[in-house]
Amino acid sequence: MNKLKFITILLLIFFVSCNNEKNNNSSTKEISISKADSTKVALVTQAYIYGYPMMTMDYTHKISSNVASDNGMGKGPMNQWGNMHKFPKAGFTEVVRPNLDTYYSVIYADLGESPLYLHIPATERYYLMPILNAHGDVIKSVGSRTTGQGAVDIALVGPTYDGEIDDDLTVIRSTTNLNWMLGRVAVKNNEDGKVEIANFQSKLIARPLSERNNKNYVNPKGIINPDYLNKVPMDEVDNKDITTYLNEVMQLMIDNPGYATDKPLLEKLKTIGFEPGGDFKLDQFNSQTQEMVKKVPSIVQGLFSKMTANPPSENLQNGWNVITSGLGEYGTEYFLRAYVTKIGYGANQSVDAIYPNSAVDSEGNNYNGSNKYVLHFNADHMPPVNGFWSLTMYDKKGFLVDNAIDRYNLGGMKDLTYNKDGSLDIFIQAEEPEKLKTNWLPSPQAGEAFELTFRMYYPKENVIDRSYKMPGVKKVK
Repeated sequence: MNKLKFITILLLIFFVSCNNEKNNNSSTKEISISKADSTKVALVTQAYIYGYPMMTMDYTHKISSNVASDNGMGKGPMNQWGNMHKFPKAGFTEVVRPNLDTYYSVIYADLGESPLYLHIPATERYYLMPILNAHGDVIKSVGSRTTGQGAVDIALVGPTYDGEIDDDLTVIRSTTNLNWMLGRVAVKNNEDGKVEIANFQSKLIARPLSERNNKNYVNPKGIINPDYLNKVPMDEVDNKDITTYLNEVMQLMIDNPGYATDKPLLEKLKTIGFEPGGDFKLDQFNSQTQEMVKKVPSIVQGLFSKMTANPPSENLQNGWNVITSGLGEYGTEYFLRAYVTKIGYGANQSVDAIYPNSAVDSEGNNYNGSNKYVLHFNADHMPPVNGFWSLTMYDKKGFLVDNAIDRYNLGGMKDLTYNKDGSLDIFIQAEEPEKLKTNWLPSPQAGEAFELTFRMYYPKENVIDRSYKMPGVKKVK
């Protein structure tokens, strides 16, 4: 984390904590702690941010692999494929900001006991299968852009595996035992999806590497843990107190080590008892510092919200937060890594996908279901992609918005109606428009806030170099 971000977080800790203290008890003096103690609070904050992707992956695995077999909605037992057989609707909470352009084929992988053999069949469809490690970094992207449309056979191995591997396999070595293969194959609608279930998903293979050539091998049934039924991964992570959170992170660090570049940060964090297998104790701090440390989770969540509402000016394009570098390969940008985990866990590398997000219209005002909006693309300014593009509606938590026609996104693969001059208008509003209903993206009801995510799969170079600018969403006067 660079010095600017460190100072920003530290200032926010003081601002939020002191204001909360004044608001909660007007007769109590503001909290005042020493410079040394404020540095410790900042270190706790950095530890929280550092561990956020690991915690999110851990609870995503625990909850989404908690099934006996592939459930058809992207869940499957650990180390087995979980395929999506239809698009999610409102009420789907396993993943924040789910896309509705592709069917997911997912593996919640734990390589601690055995490497995995993976077979991906040939397909004519655009597909993308990034593998993320426990830190949220893409360690390898398999798919149309990188490996083409032919079949691929993979040995996915953990950081300590040193056994033999067949020469004909593509070896992908992860730096962590926990991994997530978040595959996607282009699908126009659920009817079209039936074709891809037969042509692509049904031919996927995942099994222990030692069982690669065992024609009689059958994946075992998953064991269901009642403690993780009907849970939302992000809620489980965000609602933990700081002591429980940091102790769980430190246990995860044993089998999911950091990088060499993390060493300077991790050396500093040892001073507060944060290290692999460590035991974080709140009573190491004085009473006033303890109260500030307890507030760290809510403060970081506040930082995430601030980033969404007020993204860095260099990222802004007419109300859109457009990140074109660093996604999926974060280095020491720990806050960015955690923030992307929060708003779009499983983000691809920029060369594979760009995800402009927007919480405000072209005039900088928050979106509200009380208003009508239009997103206009000139004929010569359509989204430049080698794959495809889409626009999806989400509520403030990043989940799909319920509506009468079960329409949650629009895009280049949909049956849109273009204007006579070749331009395109997308109408974003709660009520059905009088014309061009094919171009209507339903918003929440009056008074409810919402956000938009635009996706550009396999973007062209002018998106990545930022010479292409996203048009703003305009409020209809």
